Amino acid sequence: MSMQVVAFGIAVGIGLHAISHLACDFPRLLHAKNVEFEPMKKFFGDERPENYGWFMKGTDGWTGVTMVVLMLVAYVLAQSWFRRNRANLPKSLKRLTGFNAFWYSHHLFVIVYVLLIVHGYFVYLSKEWYHKTVRIHIFFLAS
Repeated sequence: MSMQVVAFGIAVGIGLHAISHLACDFPRLLHAKNVEFEPMKKFFGDERPENYGWFMKGTDGWTGVTMVVLMLVAYVLAQSWFRRNRANLPKSLKRLTGFNAFWYSHHLFVIVYVLLIVHGYFVYLSKEWYHKTVRIHIFFLAS
């Protein structure tokens, strides 16, 4: 039961993090007037973000999306109907489910942790390495 609570907490954190970007940060940058965007030029350069896709082209964008996709795969394959091979799927797909799929999908978290460090290192609003959130991620991974 405790692993489900941890997974739920991670899902809530991911949701809040993504919503804050999609509903707050990105729209404010996309719709900022020239005067409001001026202080951000040192982080984003003279080129203003054009759309949401602009944010996904950066390292922090694709690493964030990749982490969410990998965690979603692990979450789906951890559901009891997949893990216990009870899903009503065609025979060709049924062999991709079961405990082995669950077990191996959870090894994707090694990749997720590496992407988490890269994601934190390429944060936009800090140029100095010691201000980046990567040290926080390493602290939590080490504990």
